Amino acid sequence: MLALVLAAALVAAPAPPTDLTRSVLVDVCLPYVTGETSDTAGLEFLGFVETPAPDDDTRTFRSGDEAHLLRLTTEGSRQDGNLNRVCVIQARRGGLDGARASVTPVMREQGFTAEAGLPAERPIWTRGGVTVSLRQNPGAAAVVRVTFSSLDAGGT
Repeated sequence: MLALVLAAALVAAPAPPTDLTRSVLVDVCLPYVTGETSDTAGLEFLGFVETPAPDDDTRTFRSGDEAHLLRLTTEGSRQDGNLNRVCVIQARRGGLDGARASVTPVMREQGFTAEAGLPAERPIWTRGGVTVSLRQNPGAAAVVRVTFSSLDAGGT
């Protein structure tokens, strides 16, 4: 009987997302940098735990399997006229091709414009003060960097 209850609980529980990089980009990074929300409760659902951060303006997280690291940082303020929010996803599995496959459809769906003339291994997309860049250095993890600058957004 206990096995049936456990099996039913597992079936009823939400499945973890199959594309964690895409989920973090859509559910955490883009809302964070645009100021839609500072709630990181979604990270717990995605299996992230908070880790010690280097300073008060930064929060850091890692996925349970340590395949993804995440950093959220805010610098400046709207009052100063120079607000910058940064969300960095370090995808330690799947490489550049996996990260690009996660990021590119989101950028198209959300109306970002790809910067012309950039190498395929360092694409950059922009929209209204938000910049999303993707890179991977030799021997390192793929990095998706999502930034918002009030200066690039025209002070909004």
